[in-house]
Amino acid sequence: MAANPCVLLFRHGETEWNREGRLQGRDDSPLTARGREQAESLARFARSLGARRVISSPLGRARSTATVIADACGVPVELADALVEIDFGACSGGTMAEGERRFPGLIEARQRDRWHHPWPGGESYVEVLVRAGGWLAEVGELRSDPPTVIVAHQSLHRALRVALGVATREEALHGAQSADEVFRIDAESRVEMLSVAASFDSGGGPDPW
Repeated sequence: MAANPCVLLFRHGETEWNREGRLQGRDDSPLTARGREQAESLARFARSLGARRVISSPLGRARSTATVIADACGVPVELADALVEIDFGACSGGTMAEGERRFPGLIEARQRDRWHHPWPGGESYVEVLVRAGGWLAEVGELRSDPPTVIVAHQSLHRALRVALGVATREEALHGAQSADEVFRIDAESRVEMLSVAASFDSGGGPDPW
């Protein structure tokens, strides 16, 4: 499996705001001790698969995770602005409950149509899909190369899987991706969810925004 061309979608390690249930988006917070352990586990996993390229969101939490992975694989980190997380706008830094208090009806509106509904002053998944699709058109077929790791964010990965043609919009919005779960997408567009053997427990994890 290590020599097979594929793309591996890694989510950054846990951050302080992840632990507090806060929406990060374009804002940032540092990795927790658990998040740093997750980055180390992801690094060992990437090296075991023979990853030869690491592309990262420029946001600090992703860069910190990607640097550990790239160092383990002996390659540089490539930054791509298009891989930043969805913009939560005026809700950035707050919890969903706080967002609902500021914008009554927000949760109901998103439940009706999460794909098209924009965050107040921020982005919708449709806009993230355009951004991700444009980036893929620029970089070309990543799955024709040796294993390429993309280190980014849960919402960005949802749009990226749609842009890669391996998930419908409905499928992409289903469930959540934790830092110990990796999407492996091969040259034939087959998708596997791989579990990373890690030294941390499986408690917590991301909220399904």
